Amino acid sequence: MSTRSTFAAFAATLVLAAGCADPAAPAATTDTKGGDSSADATTGDASTSTDAAAGTKTYKPFAFTNLENQIKRVGAYEAIQALRKGAEFAPAHFGESCAKWSPSASTASDPKKFGSLYVETASLQAKVQGRKDAHADNAGAAIGLAIDASVCSAIAAGHSTTAPRKAVHSIDWHGQVVAKSLLQFFYVSLHHYMVSGSRKGYDEGVGYYGMALDGSEPLGLAGTVASRDANCGTTYGQQLWSLLLDGRSKLDAALTKAGKTGNEDALTPLPADLAANAAEIETRLQEVFALSLGRELKELAAGKDPAIKLIEARMFWTILKPRIAAFDQNKGTQHAATFAQLAGDDPAAVKTDAILAAIKAIWGLDVVALCKT
Repeated sequence: MSTRSTFAAFAATLVLAAGCADPAAPAATTDTKGGDSSADATTGDASTSTDAAAGTKTYKPFAFTNLENQIKRVGAYEAIQALRKGAEFAPAHFGESCAKWSPSASTASDPKKFGSLYVETASLQAKVQGRKDAHADNAGAAIGLAIDASVCSAIAAGHSTTAPRKAVHSIDWHGQVVAKSLLQFFYVSLHHYMVSGSRKGYDEGVGYYGMALDGSEPLGLAGTVASRDANCGTTYGQQLWSLLLDGRSKLDAALTKAGKTGNEDALTPLPADLAANAAEIETRLQEVFALSLGRELKELAAGKDPAIKLIEARMFWTILKPRIAAFDQNKGTQHAATFAQLAGDDPAAVKTDAILAAIKAIWGLDVVALCKT
């Protein structure tokens, strides 16, 4: 099975269980261990190859087992998305609470429930809970505990809500919290592994990005990037994939030069060119989230599902908060106070023009001009 079909098959298997996929999709292999594998690296292959038919570049993992569980976790997110966007989406799809499901399971016992997908898929909840933030502006923060609390609170509240669709605290509202919280986990995890300096870690980061390994199918975080490119005429997807492929080559060359041949051998400190590559990836992703935040504000200003657009904007703001605070500290500005308008549930209290201006000041992005759809 090719790397692409292996990646796509697991996500398809989960989505199929939710009633939303082609029943002819190939079955994926299942890892019964639940944790992350540390199989021996295979470093003889070149880092990329060209698919003549698709014209795309392929990421060749140092060892596929390095990222197999990450692929499964992205698959769980995609299954949650399929349920959330389905015509029959209802409170029952949340699955009562996180505590209802078994953290020792390796696969979702009920893939039509958010709670089962989150807790039971390849130790996803446990990995979220243990995530520390490696970003310099938030270094060491136990961000995973906050993300887990956000996901589990939304699952419990979504299961019991009686609020009308599109209202504050409705199933759509809580569904957005679950989905965007998982995007935050993938983003923080990607950075964590981009600066790990090891073959195993780099593969894990690429797995969390969510792109099919031949570069043809963006899921998870990569799916958000692709959506913003479609909405805003940007090319972040191409840029990020090229950076990930280039980083793989640089890392392998540096490890080989240092005589480090093991899967988990790491470069400490991270060489300057790899640090620069990770910084470029970080910059592009920040801009994608800033565009995402701004686009939700545009739709909020237009009166389109204001409660839902506000919670979506708030979740993207949550991802960017430490970056905004760092910008203010470095530049002597006070943009954080402007974004804080997003903390409440009253759309009328949000001055969208002021926040869009702050996005332009920090990231140089004119959301109104860029994002036409």
